[in-house]
Parts: sequence; C-alpha cells; structure tokens
Amino acid sequence: MLRYIAKRVIQFIPVFLGVTLILFVMQNVVPGDPIKLIAGEKKLDPQTEINLRVSYHLIETDESGRPIYDEDGNTIDTPLWKRYVAYVSGLLHGDLGRSYQQNGKPVSSILGQKYPYTFRLAVVAIIIESIIGIAAGMVSAIRRYSAWDVGVTLVTSGMVAMPAFWFGMLQQLFWGIFLKNVTGGSFYLPISGAGGPHAEFEGWVYYLLPALTLAAVSTAYTARIMRSQLLEVLNQDYIRTARAKGLSRRAVIWRHALKNALIPVVTYIGMDFGGMLAGAILTETVFNWPGIGFETYRAISQRDWPIVMGSVTVIVIVVMIINLIVDISYAFLDPRIRFDGSKSE
Repeated sequence: MLRYIAKRVIQFIPVFLGVTLILFVMQNVVPGDPIKLIAGEKKLDPQTEINLRVSYHLIETDESGRPIYDEDGNTIDTPLWKRYVAYVSGLLHGDLGRSYQQNGKPVSSILGQKYPYTFRLAVVAIIIESIIGIAAGMVSAIRRYSAWDVGVTLVTSGMVAMPAFWFGMLQQLFWGIFLKNVTGGSFYLPISGAGGPHAEFEGWVYYLLPALTLAAVSTAYTARIMRSQLLEVLNQDYIRTARAKGLSRRAVIWRHALKNALIPVVTYIGMDFGGMLAGAILTETVFNWPGIGFETYRAISQRDWPIVMGSVTVIVIVVMIINLIVDISYAFLDPRIRFDGSKSE
C-alpha cells in the first residue's frame, strides 16, 4: 500500500509541472500588458512602472533586486523560462503570486478566504448526491420495471438533460420569487449569497439551493450507475450461490452485492467531489456564492491572471489528492484488489 501511494505521489510531479506550464504559456499568449491591467486608466510614472515590473519578475534584476539596463538605457525583459522557474519556485514555497486587480493582495490569501465556502458547499452537495443517488439506484434495481424504476428513470433522464445553471435559475424563480409572492413573504428561500452576521436566514439555509443545484446532475448519474451495477452484480454466480444457501434477500444485497456494485459508484462520486472542490463556476455564479468558482470567473473576466493560475493550480492539487483517496478506497470495498502486485486466491 505504501509503495503504491509513493508511486502515485511521484506521478503527481509531471502532471503538476505540465499543468503549470500550460497555464503559464496561456497567460503569456493572451495579449495585454499586466502592468497596464493593474494601472487601469491611471498613468503610472516611469519609476513606479519599473518597480511593478520588478515585483512581478517581468524585467531582469541584479542580485540586490535592482533593474538591469541595456546599452540604450532600457530595461531588459525577463526570458519566459526564467519567469516560469520563478513562478514554480514561488509555488513550492506557497506563493501563488499577487492579484492584478485587488491592490496586489496575495492570491493565497484571497483563495484562503474563498475556499471554505466552496468546501462546505461541496460537502453538502456530495452528501445529497451520495444518499439520494445510491438509494434511488438501489430501489430502481431491486424493484426493476416497477413504478419506482420507471419514475427514477424518468427523473434522472430529465436531470441529466437539464443544464445546471438553468436548474439553478428555475429554483431561484420558484423558491425565492414565486413562493414569496404566493405566501405574501411568509415562506421563501434565499437565492443569493451565503449569509452573514445580519442575514435574514440561518446560515445553513443559504446552502440549500446551491447544493441542490450542484448535486442535481451528479445525483442522476449516481442513481443510474448504481442501478446498472447492482443489476449486473445480482446476476453473478456467487449471488445465486448465496441465495441457494438460504440467505435472505436483504443479506444477499447488503452483505454480498452492495460492496462490489459500489466500486464504480465510489469512483464517480470521488471524481465528482474533486470537481466540486475545484469550484463549480456556473453554480457559484448563478447564486452569487463567494467561493473559489465565482472568484475564478470574476478573475477571468477581469484578466486577473495570478488568481486564475492560482485557482487552477489549487484545483489540480485537490483533484489529484481526491483521485488517490478514491484508488485507495478500492481495497476496502473489494478485498480482491491489492496494490502491492499480489493477488488474492
């Protein structure tokens, strides 16, 4: 097990370097001068502009950090490879750079304030997805071709076909506007923000609609995967043997069939949880949720590339860690799976 974990961690290195390289190249391919983006409509004096270029590693400096000039008295642009090395070196020390649009505020500080909101929203959404998706899939498989099965199939098909942002807007219209008008304002749900000290509702209420929106499509996929996998497992020889021994239907399903059927479901839920932790840009934007997804959207629209690069870097690390945890979980679900190269007889 430890050897497998070490091998996977080592595999993270080229993936991490590849992603950061692609992001860095994209940042420098997009036209626009970052210093002009920082200044906006203001005109900077020459010395201030040079100081900014030094702080963002855009021009060459000597050992003491002073700019180097050529024979004509002009500053020398830092080669891309040196800027990339400086960027990766900063990442290894926890430095994600400084924002162009938020007065040079450290990106790590910005993401540190936003990520807890995304994490809590993802946890609520994955709980909804796991409980409802697995339960619906099991009921659909156990009562195959019944009214329950048909109902689950119709609902999941509709949810898969519906874009998440559209579903979120429908929820806002119904729970936040329609019900408020019908009940005269006595019952409705918040449709924007995450609450606060002087919020109208309890803090947990603000999670309901964004979490349902974030989990909707994934819950439908989870239910469909659970149904197909459980039906496949129930037709295996060892299940028929368990039934022949006189085990009850409940014991056959819970003690023998469920664990093997859960392996693909756990894979999907784990990958989906990584995506949720990465920040659901559409959901957070629709509900004005102050998480990393909405912050990334705002940074892209403002061309605040340090925040974009920092966000994606954090996303890559989170997804890789979640994938590792999912892989390790296989051994606990199915004892036949081993990571040390041996096989169970």
